[in-house]
This record gives sequence, C-alpha cells and structure tokens, in this order.
Amino acid sequence: MTSRDELENIEAAIKAIGASKLPLLETFMDGVQRILAEKGYDEAIVYSEQFFQSTDLNAELVRVMTICRRYNLKPEAAAQVFDYLRRIQSNGKD
Repeated sequence: MTSRDELENIEAAIKAIGASKLPLLETFMDGVQRILAEKGYDEAIVYSEQFFQSTDLNAELVRVMTICRRYNLKPEAAAQVFDYLRRIQSNGKD
C-alpha cells in the first residue's frame, strides 16, 4: 500500500515530468516497468539502454526515472508513474 507521503511524491514527480513523449511500445514498456519494480532503477536504465541506446526514447525514459528517483519514489512507485503516463497518453490518442 502506498503511503500518503509517497502519493504526494508521486503527484509531485508527475507534475515535474510534465508532458512525456513516451511512445506506446507495450511489450518494451511492460519490460521496463517489470524490471523497475523487481530490480530497481539501475537495472531498468540498463535494460532501456540495451534496446534504445542514444535515442530520444532512451533519453526520455532516463529523464522520467531520474525525476522519480529525485522525488524519492520506490521503484514500484516509479512503475506506477509509468503506468499513469501510459494511460494519459492512450487517452490523448482517442
């Protein structure tokens, strides 16, 4: 269960992230979220770099994870932030 402080940090991180331009690559994003929740930020960044080294997508993924880390979000909470960003992006495409 997410604490009130962590919910506030999630909200602050989402505001700091602003409009994310993460493309909806479902399989890849599922992998990033899974690795983030299971193994943490560093492993998720390595996973991202393996597939998208030196691309805008990798830069955006690292930017989002850096902001989540700055707001002291646990990796599991950062995975929730990615899920939230994906839902917003999906709704904007309708």
